[in-house]
Amino acid sequence: MVIPAYNEEERIVERLRSLTDYFEKSSESYELIVIADGCTDKTPELVSKFAEDNHRVRLLVSPERLGKGGAIIEGMKEAKGDIVVIADADESVPPRELLKLVAETKDHDVVIGSRYSKDSRLLVREPFLRYFLGRGFNALVKLMFWRLRGINDTQCGAKALKRQVAESISRELFITGFAIDVNLLYSATRRGFRVKEVGVEYRHVERGSKVSGALVKLMLGMFFSLVKLRLYYSRLRPILDARIMKRLSALLWRLTKG
Repeated sequence: MVIPAYNEEERIVERLRSLTDYFEKSSESYELIVIADGCTDKTPELVSKFAEDNHRVRLLVSPERLGKGGAIIEGMKEAKGDIVVIADADESVPPRELLKLVAETKDHDVVIGSRYSKDSRLLVREPFLRYFLGRGFNALVKLMFWRLRGINDTQCGAKALKRQVAESISRELFITGFAIDVNLLYSATRRGFRVKEVGVEYRHVERGSKVSGALVKLMLGMFFSLVKLRLYYSRLRPILDARIMKRLSALLWRLTKG
């Protein structure tokens, strides 16, 4: 399991304890990889201390800010399991729901949690503005990437994929911000992997959120990430100047910081 963590001192220990307590009761063999992403708080120290008593928890520390997508990409490189799970550092999706996604990988290559499927359960809903912008983002994803038109929630922080998928698409993952989910899903579908969306129990967690405080700014950055991804997979890619792409990447980073 890969968990990106940027300044998560308020909730990371609670999350790790919840995950390890639940998984120890299951028959699953697991490893939790926490990527401390340019943290300026006590997240690395707290995770390191927790890992002293649990050998299944591993800490990776990046002194420089990678962004959520960058942290996930680095974590996937380190994952050794047959199934790679990507999860958020909060308690929005409980451990039992993550194992439900893992179980579905027996018949599918990529399984993603969804807050908006008919079988999902929203225990605590998102604030209206966050919900409204999120649904607008999903509509834009469907408009720009026809292969993803059947997916209602690309951004839920719960995904499971087979190791062969992670290895196959690793070179195509380059979005370092929150739109990494779209990058991952589109790359997988283009390569013919089977993707399934599964409704999960979801509880919006506001405490410690890095999204709500700069929502409009982040959404703007995610929009430009979609444009970059669309260009990458377009006929224009061979003629795009490398310097232009580097400048665009730098602009996206300044916009999102996520």
